Amino acid sequence: MIQLDVDLPDRPGEFAKILRILAVEKINIDAMSANSGAGHSYVSLITDQPIKARQSLAKAGYECVQRTVLAVRLQDTPGAFAALARKLGGAGIDILSVVQLENVGDHVQLAISVDNMDVARRLV
Repeated sequence: MIQLDVDLPDRPGEFAKILRILAVEKINIDAMSANSGAGHSYVSLITDQPIKARQSLAKAGYECVQRTVLAVRLQDTPGAFAALARKLGGAGIDILSVVQLENVGDHVQLAISVDNMDVARRLV
C-alpha cells in the first residue's frame, strides 16, 4: 500500500486545491490525515491511484513523498496498538506515521509507515 505525504502552505484554500486536483483526475481518497503548524500543512493520502495522484499533484507544483505503508488489522480494544508500538519499538523500529483506514466491528485497520519495513512485516 502506498501513502503520499504532501507538504503545502498553511493558508485558506490550499487543501481544497489538492482535493480538486484529485477529483478532476477521478482519483478516490481511501484514507487521509492532515495537520498544520508553523506556516505549513502536511497531508497524508492513501488513494486508489497513488502513482497518478503523485504525478497530478507534482504537475501542480506540490511536493509529494511516497511511502510504502504496512496495513495492520488490530483488535479494537484499549492497549492493542500500544502493544504493537512497544513490539516495533523494542525491535528498534521507528513509527513514522499512522493513518486509520477503517473500523469494522471489533477490529481497526491502520496504515503504518515505519523506518524498517522488512523487519516490521516479520513482527506483525
